[in-house]
Amino acid sequence: MITIYHVPNSRSLRVVWLMEELGEDYRLETMAIPLPEDFKRVNPLGCVPAIDDDGIVMFESLAILQYLTGRRIPASLSITTGPNPDPAAYAEHLQFLHFGEADLATPMGTIFRTRILSGERSNATIADQLALLERRLVFLDEHFADGREWVTGDKFTIADISIGYAFVLAEFTRLEIALPKRVAAYRERLQARPAFRQAAAR
Repeated sequence: MITIYHVPNSRSLRVVWLMEELGEDYRLETMAIPLPEDFKRVNPLGCVPAIDDDGIVMFESLAILQYLTGRRIPASLSITTGPNPDPAAYAEHLQFLHFGEADLATPMGTIFRTRILSGERSNATIADQLALLERRLVFLDEHFADGREWVTGDKFTIADISIGYAFVLAEFTRLEIALPKRVAAYRERLQARPAFRQAAAR
């Protein structure tokens, strides 16, 4: 059984959400910040998420999503592009899988940490990251203009889990960003999923 090392509202939510979508059993090791020093025996970087899959230990949330879905074919086919996807579909899937972290969660985290460390609500770094986020959200909103339900079309995938966590982070850090109309509707669809609700309650 997979053990997930988890801190609520952190990136480990992505992994718990995935396991709930797959309907598989898992064991949760829930911790709080600051993490205990002995956790470094699991992840030398001292951060979550990390998993132990019967002796296979790894970290990095998006890598874990790809690993778990790759290991669980065909059970995971419903939330990935499959083992031999069309190249264009696979490219789009990977692009938005990483978009959720690189283009959304990372600038959100930068704003949060800058405010904590500087004690300032606004400075040049924060303004720059907020402007970047606004552009990224406009791009995402335009991406949904064709009426698609999920980020890669009519099928929910781990790319949606990646992006969905960014919305959780924005709420947790009380980030003052207004979601464009289509993006706000997308967030509501994500957070209405039973698997998300189960994961968020853990």
